[in-house]
Amino acid sequence: MSCPRVGVVVALDAEARVLHAGALSHDAVIEIGERLLLCVSGMGPERATSAVCKLIAAGVEGVVSWGTAGALQPARKPGDLLLPETVFWSGQAWAVNLTWRTSVEKSLTLPVHGGGLLSVDSPCSAVATKSAFLMDYPSAQSVDMESGAIAAAAHAADQPFIVIRSVVDPADQSLPTVATGSVDAYGRPQALRFMRGLLRHPAELPALIRLGGQMQKALNTLRAVVPGIQAGRVA
Repeated sequence: MSCPRVGVVVALDAEARVLHAGALSHDAVIEIGERLLLCVSGMGPERATSAVCKLIAAGVEGVVSWGTAGALQPARKPGDLLLPETVFWSGQAWAVNLTWRTSVEKSLTLPVHGGGLLSVDSPCSAVATKSAFLMDYPSAQSVDMESGAIAAAAHAADQPFIVIRSVVDPADQSLPTVATGSVDAYGRPQALRFMRGLLRHPAELPALIRLGGQMQKALNTLRAVVPGIQAGRVA
């Protein structure tokens, strides 16, 4: 009997390229291995839900929420690997498939952090917002915009899911306005927006450079997880 195929939902092009070096088609199912399918959804819960539906229609039997996240816990640093046990979204909580999660963790040599992950509907860019979320969800290590919708869609289809995320921005760091306002839904920089934003906020340049370095740390961590994901096995 053949092994089940795994579907990976990724919001950003940069996160997807860790898994797939070829051409990227947005909002379409891309076969990147014998048992591994990818859908680059773009940011946000609605896009993530659509991606899960496409992957399930393509025959996957397990779904991975893959990419980066912002830290809520002060102890979490850029590049930390997160394998949450629970996802919180819209007042509900979903448990990941713990057998599958444990299998991924055992395949790794780098430290892994569990706990919860909070999913929200809009970017969480301010330190004060992160602090407020942590007060409401004290077990949440991090925050993203897609995992909750992925969890809900996978649950509705009776499919197992796990979350694999790496931290970009720590809890005590707000995201630069230029960074959040000058990219499209797939994280691609928009040159005119970027230049206008930098002209309005020139003091943000050092923060932008720092954020770029943190993103590279997060992506390097995800690269270390790729061999286990490429096996395409649902435990």
